[in-house]
Parts: sequence; C-alpha cells; structure tokens
Amino acid sequence: MTPHASGTGHLLVDWATFPPVGHVIEGLQIAGAYAAAYPHLPVSLALHRRAPVELADCCDFLAAHYTVDYDVAGTSLPDDVFAAVPPDWRWTYRCYMRDDPANQAAFPQLARLSAAAAAYFGTPRDAPGLSHLPEHPLRLKLPEDARRAAHDVLGAVSAGTPVLAVLTSGGGNREAYPSTGSWLLMLRELRAAWPQAVIVLVGKTAGAHGRRSSAMPRAEVAALMAAVGAVDGYDLPLLVQLALVQRAALLLSPHSGFGFAALAVGTPWLTLSGGPHFEYFHNGVPFHSLVPDTSRFPAFGGATHVVAADSDGSGPREASMTRERVTGALPELLEAAASLVAGRLTYEECLAAYFPRLQGALGGDVSALSSWDNVHLRFVRG
Repeated sequence: MTPHASGTGHLLVDWATFPPVGHVIEGLQIAGAYAAAYPHLPVSLALHRRAPVELADCCDFLAAHYTVDYDVAGTSLPDDVFAAVPPDWRWTYRCYMRDDPANQAAFPQLARLSAAAAAYFGTPRDAPGLSHLPEHPLRLKLPEDARRAAHDVLGAVSAGTPVLAVLTSGGGNREAYPSTGSWLLMLRELRAAWPQAVIVLVGKTAGAHGRRSSAMPRAEVAALMAAVGAVDGYDLPLLVQLALVQRAALLLSPHSGFGFAALAVGTPWLTLSGGPHFEYFHNGVPFHSLVPDTSRFPAFGGATHVVAADSDGSGPREASMTRERVTGALPELLEAAASLVAGRLTYEECLAAYFPRLQGALGGDVSALSSWDNVHLRFVRG
C-alpha cells in the first residue's frame, strides 16, 4: 500500500472487489487506458488486500495504489473498510461488477461494498466527463530481479529454440481442467513437434505465497515435468513466473486469469477454451482459443457442464475438458502453436478468426458475446 496522499484533482479506479490475478489485470488495464487518454491526470488504483498488488508495482502510469480489506463471502463490512484510501477524489471509476445483479446474488457483500464506496467517496462512480482510450494495451514492466530469476531458471536458451510455457490449471475445482493423462497427451505432442524446446510449467500449490492454489496437485505436475523433460517454474513468486512466461513463445493453458497476465507481458496465449467462461480479454497480443464443439462438449454461459466420469477413468470432468475433447483438439492445438511460435498471425487476424467461431459456439447468439472494450463488434454480425 502506498502512503496516504490527497486525491483532489485525481482519478481513482476503485477495483477493490475480487482478489484473483485476472481481476487485477482488468483494473490495471482500465487505469492505464485512462492514463493514456489524459497524460497529465494522476491515476490511482484501489485493489483487494489479498490481490497480487505487486502487479501494480509494474505499472509506472499509476500515481499510487491502495488496498481494501474485506471478505467477499462475509456477512458484514468493517465500518472503516475504505480507511486506507484517501476519500477526496475529483473522479472515481468504480468496479461495475459490484452492481451486477448476478454477482450480488452470488455475493451479497458486494451490494454493501458498493454502498460503502458511494458514501465514502461521494463522487459519481463512473468518472463522468472522462473517457478512457479504447483498446489501449496494458504492458507490465517486470522488475530486473524477476527477469534475472527467470533467466536462472531457464538457463541459456539458444537462438531459435522456443520456450513453451504451460499452466495446467487455474484455481477452480480439479474437475474444471483436463486430467493429468490428458495433459500428458498434449505435452508429448508439443515435445514431439519441438524436440529441442524448453517447456516450463508454471502454477502454485496450496499455501504458496498465501494465494489460491492451482487445482492440479504438485505431485502430478512433477510427474508431467519428468515425462517430457520440462523445467520447473512452479511455486515461484508471481512476477518470476510472469518473467518466465515473458521469455516464452506462448502460454498454453485452460481459461485462467493468469492468461490475462501473460498477454500483459506480451506473450501469445493459446487457450484450451471451455468451461463456464470464454476468452474476452485480448490486449493487442496474438492469441488462439481452441473453441469446443459445444454441440458435443457443452460450455460457456456462466454455467458448469460436468460429466459424471471422464473416459480415461480420472473422475468427473467439465465436458469441454474431457479426454475425448482434448484428443480431438490436438491437431488444431499443434497448428495454432506452430503459427504463434513462428509469429505468423497478427492480432487483428486472431480477432477476426476467433469471434465468428465463438459466435457459432454460442448458437449464433450475438447478445451472448462480450469482450473488453467491445472488440467483438467489429467482427460479428447479427
């Protein structure tokens, strides 16, 4: 937390709603887009206390950042919940997620937090009179010590040797991500396609750095690394893991907020898309989402679609993460990885290819689509 300072004449982006990495990246993107639109306007940011606030230290466009401590699953707020944030701002931009009815139904605490912010800051919540710079890309400036640590992990990498970063799961339930056997299939295909590649696995186990753990147990990750000769990037500090990803030609992962952070260090994101949510944050970096055939493997719509048992005997699994789906996606995965590694695709080409496919996966329903800064409106019809 930065020291108190008067915010008079300044803008506060109040993004102290949820702690996960992806949510923080979204707040940083908004703050950066305002700072880019108004170069002489000091822009500050408020985040949840348990959020990875070190990401804010990588953004030199921020005048200051603050933390707010509350339990999103709680039943009451501290009277002084915003006490660590100066109250006197000319403008505030407050996280719209707090006022979403679906979010408030799931987390009643959000309505209390929204009311507390309105009372404490007093200014309208949507920064009237200001407009951010649309589609302004966020780029994190990682510290030198994190980059040095990543270099020590990877060692000397010869010119022309790709580094492939892999995140096997996010912080959801284990059934929301492919089984260890399915990951072994994917990693072996990558190793066969790039025998000399440096493959590095990232993520964290329970209790590491006091934050949500990846769903795949450490022992299973270690087995995958041994099977394909991968480098161990697990349980390192977040900024070191991002420095590893920044050295990579791509990040392969399921849908995860960590993928947003990969884009924010300029690394292409190859996503095994599926589960409740599709990819909506792209950030000016080439990407490819392996969109499932939702007629066979239901996904999206904010709902889970768990089948009783994966065909590999590993237990319940999200339909779009099953062995059958993964096996069918392997040709596209390899083709997309080759394009991203070779740098053959521009960002605009990636957008133009993605949104029509996603619209089809959503049954053609344009109203079900969304994207950061409504990028998708350039590419869909209906």
